[in-house]
Amino acid sequence: MLWYIRHLDKYEPEPWTHIAAAFVAGVLVTVPVYAVEVLLDQVVSFSGFMETVYVSFIVAAVTEETGKGIAAWAASWRRPEFNEVMDGIVYFGVTHMGFAVAENLVYVFLGGDIHTGILTALVRTTTAVPMHVIVGMIMGYHMGVVRFATTRREKVLHILEGWVLPVLLHGFYNLGSLNQDMALETLTDLIRYGFGTALLYAAVVALWMALLPRVRRAQQASPFRPIAAYPLVAAEMPCPGCGAVYPQGARYCPNCGVRLERGGAPAPR
Repeated sequence: MLWYIRHLDKYEPEPWTHIAAAFVAGVLVTVPVYAVEVLLDQVVSFSGFMETVYVSFIVAAVTEETGKGIAAWAASWRRPEFNEVMDGIVYFGVTHMGFAVAENLVYVFLGGDIHTGILTALVRTTTAVPMHVIVGMIMGYHMGVVRFATTRREKVLHILEGWVLPVLLHGFYNLGSLNQDMALETLTDLIRYGFGTALLYAAVVALWMALLPRVRRAQQASPFRPIAAYPLVAAEMPCPGCGAVYPQGARYCPNCGVRLERGGAPAPR
């Protein structure tokens, strides 16, 4: 997955040393995140469905996405190599992967007997780890736009979207994953476990479908993208998002990644 994330940055791949630093930052941030999660779990207590919602969205999603986002920002934001929107996808995705790998190892090796550990490894490696990475890449796209945005409004909107969307996606994923925490003693337990597992894989596919359009936008907006040999003609109007000049017929602004229509108007969402 590390190779694949770097491969997406096909026009100017980031150095492996910087990718390694982002990964280590994700591993290290698990410690303070875990401490905050334990504190939140002890300070506030609910029962029934409200407890499930609180644990899924507040204790886990808000705490982890905030911590991973801060770690990714600290590891990459000031690097001069962070010079296009796509780099945000790479650095934030890799940081989230570092967190996911460390968390996964804890669940696998501290979860009980070897049979439980193997089952946990099979399920989490193909669901929880991709979930963390995908929401990290979604966050990274919006943080990449924030880095190169020229208006305060655009920065604020993408900061909010880059934090709220991963929190919501992570929280809804957690609601499904809680069905995995049960003893498989009856046929009903096995059916529930299988149904919950199917939901987890469906969630990962849905997350991937939400990520791919953002990856395409970042790739097409890359200033390192090869262009045709013929002279480019500037569009009549500048980019409505950041005011930069872009070639006629461009679908995305090469500066901020905003999707465009011909004539310079922003495309409908």
